[in-house]
Amino acid sequence: MEQLPGKRLKGLTFRSPFTIPSGIVTTVSSTIARIALEIPEIGFLTTKTLSIEPRAGYREPVLHEYHPGCFVNAVGLANPGAVQFRDTMRPLLPLHDSKPLVISIMGQNPEEFLECALILEPIADAFELNFSCPHVKGAGQCVGSDPDAVTKTLRLLSRKIHKPVIPKLSPNLGDISGMARVCEQEGADALCLINTVGPGMAMDTDGNPVLTNVVGGLSGSGILPMGLKAVKEAASAVRIPIIAAGGIATAEDVHAYLKAGASFFAIGSALAGMTTSEVATFFAALVRDLSNEDGNGPSPVIIRSTASRTSYSKTRVTENIGVGGGIFRISLEKGPVCDPGKFFFLRLPDIGEKPFSPARDTAPVYLVRAVGPFTRALEKLKPGDTIFMRGPYGKGYPEPNPATRVVLIGGGTGAAPVLLAARRWSAMVAKGFFGFSDRITEDFARELQSLVPDAVLAVDSTHRVGEVVTALKADLAKCPETYSDCIVFLCGPSAMMQAAMEALGRGNVERKRIFIAREDVMRCGIGLCGSCGTRTGLRSCTDGPVMGPDE
Repeated sequence: MEQLPGKRLKGLTFRSPFTIPSGIVTTVSSTIARIALEIPEIGFLTTKTLSIEPRAGYREPVLHEYHPGCFVNAVGLANPGAVQFRDTMRPLLPLHDSKPLVISIMGQNPEEFLECALILEPIADAFELNFSCPHVKGAGQCVGSDPDAVTKTLRLLSRKIHKPVIPKLSPNLGDISGMARVCEQEGADALCLINTVGPGMAMDTDGNPVLTNVVGGLSGSGILPMGLKAVKEAASAVRIPIIAAGGIATAEDVHAYLKAGASFFAIGSALAGMTTSEVATFFAALVRDLSNEDGNGPSPVIIRSTASRTSYSKTRVTENIGVGGGIFRISLEKGPVCDPGKFFFLRLPDIGEKPFSPARDTAPVYLVRAVGPFTRALEKLKPGDTIFMRGPYGKGYPEPNPATRVVLIGGGTGAAPVLLAARRWSAMVAKGFFGFSDRITEDFARELQSLVPDAVLAVDSTHRVGEVVTALKADLAKCPETYSDCIVFLCGPSAMMQAAMEALGRGNVERKRIFIAREDVMRCGIGLCGSCGTRTGLRSCTDGPVMGPDE
C-alpha cells in the first residue's frame, strides 16, 4: 500500500496525517502536550470543543459501549471555557516537533464563534468549527444545518481570523455535498467529516436509558459506512482537503477513507481502554500496517475488544450504615474480584453514576461520603434496593514481594482501596495509618484494627488537621527500621497524600517505592473522555488510578 505523506494546509506542515478527533483522549492541556511528545505518528493535535464560557456538560453516565467497538455518548460539550484553556495551554506551547494545534470551537451564532476564536487565536494554529454535535440544543448541528448561519460564520471569521478554518459537518445533513460547497465557497480551508451519528439511545436490562441525557451520538466501528459515504460525497463536490473521522480502527479503514477522498485521518473510539503507552503502540502498529503492500491484516494490538467495556451487572444493597467521620458504608450482594486500587462505577438509573474503589470486592463494600446528588442518593438506599455496577477499571497497587514490608496509609474514603490491600496481603502489612476528619464508630474502628493490628486511627480536631500525617512522622522517627525497603500504598485527599509523601521522603523512603491511588474526576472509565488527565498528561482511569508520585 502507498505511504501516506505529510500534508500542508494554508502554511501549516503536518508531518503525519493522523490526529485524535475533538472530544476524545486529548481533552486537557497536559495530555495534549504528552501525546504530542510521545507519539510521533500523530501529526497534529485537536482539542475538545471550547465555548466562550465554561460548560459543565451532562451528568454521568456520558458514554456507553452498546456493542464491542460501538458507542453512544453525550458529554454535552463540557469544557473549561476559552480563557481557562488558553491560559493552561499557553505554557506548554509550542508542542513537540512544532506539531500544529487545531482548536475546536462552538457558538450559538456567528458572533459567538468569532468571540471564542479571538480569545484562542494566540495559541491556535487552526480552528475546527463544531457544526456537527447532534445532541446539544442551539449549537453544533443546529447551527451546521443552516446554510445561512454557516455562511455568516465563515464570512465573519475569514475577515477577522488569519488562521485556517475547518468546519466539521454532521452526517445527519440531508445534503452534505451541498453544505461542503457552501463551506468551500465561503473560504473554508478544509473540512472535517464526520461527527457522531444520531442521536440514539442505549438501555439497561431493566429498560432504563443508560445515559443521563437519555440520547447521545453514535461513534465507533458501526459508523464507518456512514463516514465513508459522507467523505466520498463531499470529496466529489469540493477541492479542499478533508479530515476523515468515524470508525477508523485499522489500516484497511484508513485505506478506504483515502480512496473516498480524505487527506487526513482522526482516530478516536478505537483507543477505548488503552493506556497512553498502548495508544502509542497502536499508532506505531497502524503505520507499520499501512506500509504493507496490501494494506490488510490489522495488527493484533489494533483489534482487541471482544466484549463491551461498559457492561453493567445488577446487584442489591445488603447493608447501608454510617461509620462516622461523615462516611457511610454501603454493602452489596455480589461483585467481581478486584485488585486493590482498581475501581468500579456505581449507577442509579435517572440519577447518575460515580467511580469508587471497594474496601472489599466479591461481597462489595464501599466507603462513601455524601457530598452531591448522587452520593446523597446512595446514602438513602436500603437493604434490597437495586444498584448497577460496572468494572473493574484501571491499574491497581502492584503485588508486593512476599518478603516486603507493606505500609498502608488511608485518609477518609481513601481508606477503601488500602483496606482491600490489607485483606489481600495481610501477612505483609507492617504498619497501617488511617485518618478521618471526625470520630468514627467503635464497630468501624474494630474492623480497621482487625484487618491491620495496631493500626493508628487518627481523628482531626477542630483546630488541627492532618493528624494521620503527624502520627506517621512520629512513627518514622521512632521505628526507622520498619521503613527500610518497605513499599507504601497510599490513598486519600490530595493535600494529605502530598504531606505523607514529604514525610516519607524525609524518612528516607524512596519515591519509587510509594504508590498512590489518585482520586481524580473520572467520567467514562475507559480513557476516552480524557477528563481525568493528570498534571503530567496521563489519564487516571487507564494509566492509573494507582501511580507513582511523579506520574
